[in-house]
Amino acid sequence: MNVDIRGMSRYPEPLRRAIEAFMVLPGIGRRTAERFAFSLLQGKQETAALLATSILNLHKQVTACKQCGQFSEKSICSICGNVKRNKMELCVVAEGRDIFPIEQTNLYHGLYFVLGGLLNPIEGINPKQLRFKELYERIKSDGIIEIILALNNNLEGDATALYLAKLLKPTKIKITRLARGLPTGSRLEYADEATLQSAFLNRKEI
Repeated sequence: MNVDIRGMSRYPEPLRRAIEAFMVLPGIGRRTAERFAFSLLQGKQETAALLATSILNLHKQVTACKQCGQFSEKSICSICGNVKRNKMELCVVAEGRDIFPIEQTNLYHGLYFVLGGLLNPIEGINPKQLRFKELYERIKSDGIIEIILALNNNLEGDATALYLAKLLKPTKIKITRLARGLPTGSRLEYADEATLQSAFLNRKEI
């Protein structure tokens, strides 16, 4: 665990471990972690127990859908199992969390596929580490007529979209990408509903 523990030796060991645990989370620095830990310590024991149980249940009760790869309590998620969804459209996203803002628009009614990340050579993320092979196999077997790339509007998203366009070119399937209404460098999960709706309606073929 690579965290800054300077000055924390004055804390009791259990409190220090709690602070270090919070600092593992993205965007959480030492001061914020200390506030979290002290809040739990000064609050009711039931609150701390509920938080601990909820965190443990994330891995015990939430898994990846066998078909699309998004978060689900069952082996097949509610979207993939919905017979009313348009099975000829497949929206490709980087992470499972990207699906939720798209669903909130009530505009897209097809299915999804989670890549598991974006290409990023600097961080060592190459095609073999993402689910490109599974995507290609699904496209060949499921009769899909359009692939919608709902990827982040940044260098990693652009690189991944370009790679997928080349990979899927032999299939002759229509490939579109969300319009550039998304701010440059932005993550899909932070886009507001109106922006996502516009990006979907004005998506471009690549």
